[in-house]
Amino acid sequence: MPTTSLPPSRRLAAALAAGVVCVTALAACSGSDSGGASSVTGGVAADSPAGDAKARDEASVTPEQQSGGDRAATSGGTAAVVAAVAQRKLARRADVSLEVKDVTRAASDLRAIAARQGGLVVAEEVSSDPAAQSSWGTITISVPTAKLDATLDEVAKAGKVLSRQTSTDDVTAQYVDTSARVETMKASVERVRLLMGRADRLADIVSLESELSRRQADLESMEQQLAGLDDRVTLSPVTVRLATGDVAAPTEEPTGFVAGLAAGWGAFTRSVQLVLTLLGAVLPFGVAVAVVLGPLLAWLRRRRPAVVATSSTPPVAPSA
Repeated sequence: MPTTSLPPSRRLAAALAAGVVCVTALAACSGSDSGGASSVTGGVAADSPAGDAKARDEASVTPEQQSGGDRAATSGGTAAVVAAVAQRKLARRADVSLEVKDVTRAASDLRAIAARQGGLVVAEEVSSDPAAQSSWGTITISVPTAKLDATLDEVAKAGKVLSRQTSTDDVTAQYVDTSARVETMKASVERVRLLMGRADRLADIVSLESELSRRQADLESMEQQLAGLDDRVTLSPVTVRLATGDVAAPTEEPTGFVAGLAAGWGAFTRSVQLVLTLLGAVLPFGVAVAVVLGPLLAWLRRRRPAVVATSSTPPVAPSA
């Protein structure tokens, strides 16, 4: 049916419907075009210029550059580990045994090593046996912990290293606990002092003074403990044992019949020597006893027969 024959109201409705259909179709077409473009842009097709540039950049990375990046990451992790270790409180010590030609000179060299490393000599003992023509000694030096390894290298040059031992104690927990207790005790002492300034009665002042003395003593004890931990962490003791190479080595005891016979003869001679020694020790006492008791016994023997004869004489009968 021709449009001209429709009423005006129907012609307006048909025009509005056709306009809506056209607008909907245009919107659908624009949405599909933008979606395809976005998918291509986001994905970066391999045959596009952007895809080719990305592929060329990835191919241009050399193995040396990649290994350099790996080394950078590793060095970053190592630095973190070093920082974590540096925050720990570590007490180190070492024990070294040296064979030297001259113990006295070696001890002098060790004193010089301690002075060069900024340390000091804690203890020293040197002995010698002229008969055996041997000498030995022990010297203990204390050096900064940061220079312990360098000190051990210098000590090793003073003679032939027979043994070397190092140990490390982690005192971080003890150090942190003691530090916290020191701070707490300081605050406690300050509170007691503040209360003493406010007290106006003699009994309160006396009680607070006693409490302050006790807490002050506890604080000083904790501070000494903390200072001792600081010394253990800051300084490392190195004990060096020195000995010459001509020290007689221990020999094995002989065994067998001859060895047993020799051991028995030695025991017999030692027994005889012991008996003679005891006899010589007792003999002076025996002589002294004989000098005193001999005349007394002789006098008693001479007196006893006279007494017996006097007592056995019969009585005389009376005469008529």
